[in-house]
Amino acid sequence: MKAILKNIIKFTVFVGIGLVLFLLVYKDFDFISLVKGIQNLDYKWFFLMAFLGLFSHFSRTWRWQMLLETEGNKTRFSTAFLAVMNGYFVNLAIPRMGEVSRCGIISKYEKIPFAKVLGTMISERIIDLIIFLLFTIIAIFVGYEQILVFLGNNPKFGDKLLFLFSWKFIVISIFIIGLSVFLLIKIAKGKFNKHKIFSKLSLFLNQVWEGFISLKDVKSKGKFIFHSIFIWLLYFFMLFSCFFAFESMQNLDISVALVLFVAGSFGMLAPAPNGIGAYHFMIIQTLIIYGISEINAASFALIVHGLQTILLILLGILSFILLPIINKE
Repeated sequence: MKAILKNIIKFTVFVGIGLVLFLLVYKDFDFISLVKGIQNLDYKWFFLMAFLGLFSHFSRTWRWQMLLETEGNKTRFSTAFLAVMNGYFVNLAIPRMGEVSRCGIISKYEKIPFAKVLGTMISERIIDLIIFLLFTIIAIFVGYEQILVFLGNNPKFGDKLLFLFSWKFIVISIFIIGLSVFLLIKIAKGKFNKHKIFSKLSLFLNQVWEGFISLKDVKSKGKFIFHSIFIWLLYFFMLFSCFFAFESMQNLDISVALVLFVAGSFGMLAPAPNGIGAYHFMIIQTLIIYGISEINAASFALIVHGLQTILLILLGILSFILLPIINKE
């Protein structure tokens, strides 16, 4: 009962944050103009976006299987794919809980220790972070002037960004991370095993580490690197393909899409379901810099984000239905 109540509170808080951000962004938006503008959209590009999105999930599943199977564990593609989609669906309610959910599904149906599965997921996220940083660096070179304008138009955001790169924040972060790693290593090595709770935690951490270092045992490293890059390229082209559905966006080139993609990705990091509100803000403000009117920018952000969310909801519901059916045994 306490766990259910805790999840309800989490859900309420995260959805509340998202709704507040969304309402702040769209408080003056003319939704009547949006309805009229929808009639002029070229919808075939949205089908392409959905296809690219679906294939990115396939690619993520194949990559995850490579990590899961490094120790001889066999996983079914169908279960792994549905677990990934279930994870995205859970993230719509409680951000970051989807990662735990998909690890739990694989552990349950494929009989792999949960901690090891969690370790592979952590490896995945680190690889994703590295690739996203590469996209960010390229975007900074491509859209340096526009980024300066964005920071000038949004001084509060700029101040927060500068704080993240300040010596004070870096030193404190290094100290906290270093201390945490030191304590975790001590626990993992069994230094506190005389206490039962630390003994269990030591076993859990060692299993997580086994899953984490599975990266070095991937059989086809070339294929793994390909999928890691391919996933993010598909994410990028999902956004770029939507440009052609909007008449006001068709004159923007691929370099604009790159800057917009990175800006939107930063918005997705906000503690709100699927980045709602923060994603819209980042997309709108970036497009305004490139000469798109505020109403067209807001329409683009709302429609693209809405369609992507609907796709995740449909695939998530499908995963809930199919997982117990294909795993009846």
